[in-house]
Amino acid sequence: MSTQLKEAPAPRRKRFSGPEQRLSGLSLGKVLGLEVTLDPSWVLIFLLITVSLFGSLVADYPGLTAARYWVGAVSASLIFFGCLLLHELSHSWVAQARGIKVQGITLFFFGGVSRLREEPTKPLDEFLMAVVGPLMSGGLGILFIGLKSVLASGTLVTGLVGWLGFVNLALAAFNLLPGFPLDGGRVLRAAAWGVTGNFAKATRMASWAGMAIAYLLILVGVVQAVFFNRVMNGLWVGFVGWFLLSAAQRSVARLDYDRVLDKLRVGDVMRTDVIRVSPDETVERFVQEYVLRTGERCQMIADDNGNLLGLVTLHEVKHVPRESWPSTPLRDVMVPWERLRTTEPGDSLLDALDLMNSWGIHQLPVVEGTTLRGLVTREDLLRRLTVHLEVGKAR
Repeated sequence: MSTQLKEAPAPRRKRFSGPEQRLSGLSLGKVLGLEVTLDPSWVLIFLLITVSLFGSLVADYPGLTAARYWVGAVSASLIFFGCLLLHELSHSWVAQARGIKVQGITLFFFGGVSRLREEPTKPLDEFLMAVVGPLMSGGLGILFIGLKSVLASGTLVTGLVGWLGFVNLALAAFNLLPGFPLDGGRVLRAAAWGVTGNFAKATRMASWAGMAIAYLLILVGVVQAVFFNRVMNGLWVGFVGWFLLSAAQRSVARLDYDRVLDKLRVGDVMRTDVIRVSPDETVERFVQEYVLRTGERCQMIADDNGNLLGLVTLHEVKHVPRESWPSTPLRDVMVPWERLRTTEPGDSLLDALDLMNSWGIHQLPVVEGTTLRGLVTREDLLRRLTVHLEVGKAR
């Protein structure tokens, strides 16, 4: 692919301040003001760790009841994921201390992620946010190892405490590998960013390092499974490598997408043939004449001068009893202007997409002042991105 777009030296802080974007999963509520969510994949890794730990306890501490093995395995697994939560909380605490807004934390298959509302704009912020996670895990590992040294040796509790010390130290060491998106890769990106002054170039360097580490892990996994008959270990190592490879590749692809979207303007893709519906129209007519006839589930409400008053979607309509449709005007159910998220023709598509993602919406009215100029949808935006990238590849 060959494009002539200028790479920005640093990411821009997002301009919006919308509500938190919620991800799918089980919400655990808030911890120190940060929403914690469990991704469904967390259940799988929790079960695998618990079952594996149960088997190890049976082998290492024979003669106990099954209940004690299960209680020990489940307790240690829960404490371990509490340690993962502290790891992610440390990232979020530093981010907030550096003035970066954080949506919350999601725990998933390979650990967790802090959901940032905006990117860091300085290499030092990136470095501090990244390095604190391994420091937290390392500190917890040392704490558990120290606790083990003062407990009676040979007991199940001592063994579990020692296991917690080992896995936290291993987690710290693994995260320090210099490949994006691991913490060590973010430290590498911060260093490269500080030297080159170019965020995009630093991200590419860290992502390439991440791909190299990922390929190495996949190779190690294959060698373990094929030549040393350690199939399960090999599969795990290989799968971790594949996960890191996918994440690093997505990071590079996201750079290309962002560069293109930042270059293009909303006015380049917006729909100008938007139907302007009177606020005096009824819900009945809106559904029958506008939604069913045009297939558009979102309609702009404007006055006779073209000023945007609000919008109506089927989401608002479903709250109106069916028998009230003929007598209910749209002005009573529309989302009013002051609650709308809007964009302007001169805004970049990157800002428009960030705004959609932040609010969890799929379209934005395009306005100049209060005058409605058109509508831009997520589909329009992504379609234009695809065309632009295909043209770039053909050059």
